[in-house]
Amino acid sequence: MASKESIAVKNMLTAEGFNDKWEDAESIRRYIDSLPPYPALPEKQEGFETRSFEDGSGERMNYYVKQGKREKGLVIYLHGGAFIEEILPPHFDFVRRWGENTGITVFMPNYPTVPAVDAEKLTALMRDFYEFAASQAAGPVYLMGDSAGGALALNIAQECKKAGLKPKRLILLSPWVDAATDNPQIAELGIDRRDVFLQPAGLGSVGRMYAGKRPMDDPAVSPLFGEMKDLPDTVILIGTDDSLLPDARLLRDKLLQAGVETEYWEYEDMMHVWPLFPMPEGEDALRRLQDLMEHDLDKE
Repeated sequence: MASKESIAVKNMLTAEGFNDKWEDAESIRRYIDSLPPYPALPEKQEGFETRSFEDGSGERMNYYVKQGKREKGLVIYLHGGAFIEEILPPHFDFVRRWGENTGITVFMPNYPTVPAVDAEKLTALMRDFYEFAASQAAGPVYLMGDSAGGALALNIAQECKKAGLKPKRLILLSPWVDAATDNPQIAELGIDRRDVFLQPAGLGSVGRMYAGKRPMDDPAVSPLFGEMKDLPDTVILIGTDDSLLPDARLLRDKLLQAGVETEYWEYEDMMHVWPLFPMPEGEDALRRLQDLMEHDLDKE
């Protein structure tokens, strides 16, 4: 049974009409037009050190560092926001809690957003950032992301295994792995009627903007269609009231078929990216992830 705290968060989002902007292409376009141009996020964030990264093409972005007490281990956390939002307060809150609970240092890049960037440019930038960050790490590297950040994390893992930079684990929270968001099971299971966070039509519209000149099934756009073989051990977290559920199940099946060690945690009645919100189900997910990492680090 869902906790009273999770029900309260859902009721709040429903009352605010949070998912109205995702109703259709026109609604989400209006919302994108209302956002300030990238970069708009203040450099100073409480509890974080701000650093700058520049790739070989001259593309620059800030990244935020939550310094941990452990000498070994690094989490590279890629935030969600459908490629149109910069890092949001719940992401900073989540990473603060994560860093304090685990003691592991976290790097969180504030990557460029649509319409200033497309899949080709962003995946190249994030691949370079991952290689840079991984080279700085003492001990195992964990690649972690939520929603759009989960898609980026999966794509980076697919690309960087070729360079011998495979992370210790891949952790995907409500990953948006097919940018088209047109899986027929979303409607067949009635998830779109329960989803208080997203709606497939608007999300798919943003996916097409993000794709740019690439086809929707290009792994840089939709890593569900990328190569799964030889990926690191992977954890997928998803809720049954999340429109991304059917594609998360497909991802699980593809990973298992490719022989990837996979943990799939499906939480009943949970909405999109629920671990970012204050509720018992989120704390449970964090404890389980913390246990996995501590087990890894104890063996180092």
